Amino acid sequence: MNMSNWQLRAALLAPALLLGCTMSSGAGITAQPAAVHPAACPASVSFGSLPMFAHVNGADDVAVGQDGNVWVTNVTGNQITELSSQGHLVKTFSDRQNPEGMVQLPTGQFALAEQRADRVVVFDPVRNTKQVWVQLTANGNLGVDGLSIEPGMLILPDAAAGKLDTVSLPPFSGTPKVVASNLGRPVAASPVGDGTILVAVENRPGLDRVNPTTGQVTAIGSFGSLDEVLVRNGIAYVGDLSTGQLDAVTIATGAVNVLVTGAGAPQGLTFRSDGSLLLVDENSGNVKVATACS
Repeated sequence: MNMSNWQLRAALLAPALLLGCTMSSGAGITAQPAAVHPAACPASVSFGSLPMFAHVNGADDVAVGQDGNVWVTNVTGNQITELSSQGHLVKTFSDRQNPEGMVQLPTGQFALAEQRADRVVVFDPVRNTKQVWVQLTANGNLGVDGLSIEPGMLILPDAAAGKLDTVSLPPFSGTPKVVASNLGRPVAASPVGDGTILVAVENRPGLDRVNPTTGQVTAIGSFGSLDEVLVRNGIAYVGDLSTGQLDAVTIATGAVNVLVTGAGAPQGLTFRSDGSLLLVDENSGNVKVATACS
């Protein structure tokens, strides 16, 4: 969310939770996957022309579960919506702590970011229970936003503190390890596949590449305000709040292909099992299907 919208949300809420790509873990940096040439990306299309998947009032973040069902969070509406793989309503869940990013754990439960409490909980949709996993330090800024995962580890952008953390997976214990600092407002992250992590920040440069072993941070391109990042086959898919676009960034070169325009507030982004993308425009609440680079 761009900062002006977040500030508005914060004011309204002051009186008063989604799947990442995997990468190989390990301390060293291995060979980078082959990059996809920009020519393999589809031509730019308008958000309005994309096929509709579902409409969810206040839709923000989105994740696809292991069974293909789709999970959509509504931050201001304090609600989580479960949809079938065809976009039909399955169930809704209430969460008064402003649910944000979700990612499914190997256990089948979800790691869920609760922005108001600035924490990550383990959400069990079968029992409709939550267990506090990671409590971050609130400092008056809006709390945790997006989450991602790699084998054995949760990737946790600490938005309020401007840090990128990693946390070991089950048994849901241990404190976060800070792997990068002074990022601004990091709100999403995705492993590249070579040991590094791409981080989307709601401030320039927008997209940072972090080496968690050394802490080195390298900017990729220049974007006004990114809210989402996914990585597949050497391409980073980013939702840019400053332009209302979904862009495809060739990681090796920084070349940018605009895939979708007019998305308004592209807040949620995830892959489906068929390789297509689900893109959320929070302004309209529409969740639509976009074509990825081949």
